[in-house]
Amino acid sequence: MIRDERGLTLIELLATITILSIIGIVIWNVFIQGNKVSQKSMSKNSMVQEANLVITNLTRIFQTSKQFQLTSLNCQLSVTFTNQDNTVHTQVFENDQMCFSATNISSINPGETDVNFSITVSGRKDINNQVTISSLLYRLKDGDV
Repeated sequence: MIRDERGLTLIELLATITILSIIGIVIWNVFIQGNKVSQKSMSKNSMVQEANLVITNLTRIFQTSKQFQLTSLNCQLSVTFTNQDNTVHTQVFENDQMCFSATNISSINPGETDVNFSITVSGRKDINNQVTISSLLYRLKDGDV
């Protein structure tokens, strides 16, 4: 029997595999958490962009209409407005992946007052993932330079 053999014992091999497995699991969890945070950031960024687009369109409609009414129902915003030529139009803002809601706004006369309001955009799958943006609907007054 030769006692001078070099090699790994089963215990050493199992210990190495266990340590490598633990390190692999930790690295994998860090990767998964980073991916989740990245997806949530991208989602919030999309929501902010969508809210800014809606606010821009609402401001344009508000500035050029005689009568303006914004309603929020079933994850969509609906604007009914009367143009200067007294034609009534409706525009609906909706998205398959996002819910829109507006607060602090109702039927108003755009020529009389500016209106503070907020738009909340949330994900349809994750309602807790949401963005709220406050804005002001304004109309340039006659005589303002």
